[in-house]
Amino acid sequence: MDRQENQCPYVVGNTIKLHLKTKDNEVLTDARIIKLFEPFTLSSVMVVRISCSDLTLEGDMVLKLFDRRFATQLRKDEKLRPWTSDIESNYHQFVLDGGASQFITELNNNGDIAQQGETWNSSQDEAYLHDHLSDLYEIEVRVYDTLRDMQVNDILQLLAFATIPGCSLAEMQPASQYIEGFPLTDIADHTPRECWQSICEEAIEILHRMGDHGILNEDVKTRSFIVKKDTRAESGYKVVMIDFALCNFRKDYADNVDWSEAKAIQDEEGAVGLIMQDRLEGGFVYRRSNRYKKPADYYK
Repeated sequence: MDRQENQCPYVVGNTIKLHLKTKDNEVLTDARIIKLFEPFTLSSVMVVRISCSDLTLEGDMVLKLFDRRFATQLRKDEKLRPWTSDIESNYHQFVLDGGASQFITELNNNGDIAQQGETWNSSQDEAYLHDHLSDLYEIEVRVYDTLRDMQVNDILQLLAFATIPGCSLAEMQPASQYIEGFPLTDIADHTPRECWQSICEEAIEILHRMGDHGILNEDVKTRSFIVKKDTRAESGYKVVMIDFALCNFRKDYADNVDWSEAKAIQDEEGAVGLIMQDRLEGGFVYRRSNRYKKPADYYK
């Protein structure tokens, strides 16, 4: 087996072909990888540079690929074999034979099968990953659609969808605007102390606005916020949130009580406020909003 066949193509300096699609047009173009956000977790995230006048897309954009082959952290968490070209060949045959669709149908309809993951073969592993990451992709796109009025200002702007020709990654992948900045986690290294309070409060306010739009984020982390310089902002800095694959939606809950309890238990704002208060050692004071209160029996 050629070792190169098993190497990840997502490397700085590599050029990949992308089929880009917007609501008005679509085109095949080259994209040069100029930055990676590693380690890859649920998705392979990178900055690519394109020049696509047909779509009026020029410059750098963030490409987020829900590529099961290189979802390194997910494969590790699920205790799955590292991807190889042999595994891919076997999986393709599994798809062609109809085994993959049958397996996923059974998996989605029978909870017992999900408990038997340790007995699955590599093709079943790949089918599971493909199905799982497809679900995450659909959630992320649904969040972007729900938060249309927050794009650009509070979250990244979704610019286009992309596929990689000839790749088993069949679904469209989100491509969004790229902003120069640093994670909220690192504001002590990049901003004056007097700005910390307002920056952290802005991150929490973004979560509140998402909640007002009926979004619950199960994966809020301080690194999910990018801080950039902005002379228009009072503090001189603007906060933008990223990563929405692990979200739930208000309409999926029975009623307002069920929704409010889920929001309170998840404690999204605490995931930012408590962490940053501890990290900044007095430079930020977290004031809980009490927008959502945990049910009384939660503490029993």
